[in-house]
Amino acid sequence: MPETRTYGRRRAVPRKSEQQESFDAGRTDGTVARREAVSGRVVKTGSNAAPATAAGWDDVDKVAAAAGGGDQYLKVTENRMVIKILSDGPFDVFSSHWIDEIEDGSKSIRCWGTPACPLCQIGDKAKRFSACFDVVSLEDPEYPVLKTWDVGIKIARQLKEIATDDKRGPLNRSDLYFTIRKETKKKSVEYTLERVKERDLDEEYGVQPLDAEALAAFQAECHEYGDRVKEVLDEDAMEDIVRLLMDDA
Repeated sequence: MPETRTYGRRRAVPRKSEQQESFDAGRTDGTVARREAVSGRVVKTGSNAAPATAAGWDDVDKVAAAAGGGDQYLKVTENRMVIKILSDGPFDVFSSHWIDEIEDGSKSIRCWGTPACPLCQIGDKAKRFSACFDVVSLEDPEYPVLKTWDVGIKIARQLKEIATDDKRGPLNRSDLYFTIRKETKKKSVEYTLERVKERDLDEEYGVQPLDAEALAAFQAECHEYGDRVKEVLDEDAMEDIVRLLMDDA
């Protein structure tokens, strides 16, 4: 039986089938994205490093924490974190509606893109922008982890400037890393992004760069352009949300 999602107190709406997932305002070739997310992958670094599964009991907690229980998203904190971006651009870009009236399930709904989106048509504006990148988190330098980095419009524009600059880009240059941290100021959150050359990693941050083998292992797990991290709801599901909003108006 298909998994269901319930919106408010209304009927349960089946998740869309793989065929229905092929519909996406950002895709025109009609193909179906192969996957919606890549789970965190941990690679132990060091010239003589054994696979994480053979590292010994001392490493169990470290690997479990790094893997984050299957959470694929990068969590940016107040502590500066070193990351390696694995592609020169985002594999998924979209905006989302926030529907407070949804009582069961995610309140964040991927926008179809105006003017086709039913939520946009009734005046509910998409409020959040997302650009998604595959990155390696070096928060624990000994255990790099593959994560999905969902960035807002400000950081996305900074990354675009670097990517399109002949002297600073591309983002996935072999000798290029980044640091990212957030700072909460009153009611707003600001993110600080900085470029770091590979040669400065050890001296400035105590981080060894990824070796070719580890980097290749992470790149093999990357999303392809057009893969999605958030599902596109089909017409029936969107209709159900529209009715929920109209009934509460």
